[in-house]
Formats: sequence, C-alpha cells, structure tokens
Amino acid sequence: MSFDDFGTLRVRATSASGALPISGAIIHVIGADEENLSFAKSLVTDKDGITPKIDLPTPKKSYSLTPEEEETPYALYDVEAIADGYYTKRIVGVAIFSGINAILPLNMIPSSLEPVENFPKGNVNATLDE
Repeated sequence: MSFDDFGTLRVRATSASGALPISGAIIHVIGADEENLSFAKSLVTDKDGITPKIDLPTPKKSYSLTPEEEETPYALYDVEAIADGYYTKRIVGVAIFSGINAILPLNMIPSSLEPVENFPKGNVNATLDE
C-alpha cells in the first residue's frame, strides 16, 4: 500500500486539564507504519500551545469508504511532546485519515526538580530523608 493522500494534524499542548497552554513545547511527529517510517518532523507550539498544521501522508481516502477493503484506511504516527518544566509525553499510534483535519490534545504534567519540603496535610504522613 502506498501513502498517496494527506491528512493534517495540529497538536494542542496544555497543562491543568487543558486550562493552561504550554508555549514553546517541541513536538516530534514520527511515522509508525511500514510505509512512513522515514517520516519525521518537529514543530513548536505557539503562545496558545498549538502547533502549525502539518500535512501527513495517508492511504487513499477510498480505503475508508468501503467496509470490505482489506487495506488500513489510515496512517499511524507517534507524537512526542517535550517542554521545560514538564514530563515528556508520548502518544503512540495516532491515526490520521486522508482529508481529515485532526487535533491532538496533550495534557502535560509539570515536573519538579527541586525537593518538596511541605507535603499535603491530611491522611498523608511523610518525611523527607536527607
């Protein structure tokens, strides 16, 4: 099967369950199918946490119009997000269909390199060993 058509992808990187956009996150999009393993592209999120639209090679649209079709009607891509102050996030197997504009929301988790001295109050009793 060849990838003769294109679908598009935008990534929206946020934190706090989508409330805070992450500006300047580096987004890597990598082909995950045999036909697109050589595809790799890097993007950077804007002030709203959104990447520019990227065209991604896909199988023909006709593969998704016939239920009996034996060919997979989409292309698979892996997406990785890296941002200062956040854990790296990797999504494996993002399906992209021909002619479809996909938006991938990525909720990133803040990381802390500094030791935590004040633990939450309540049922948690913990101490910091030095």
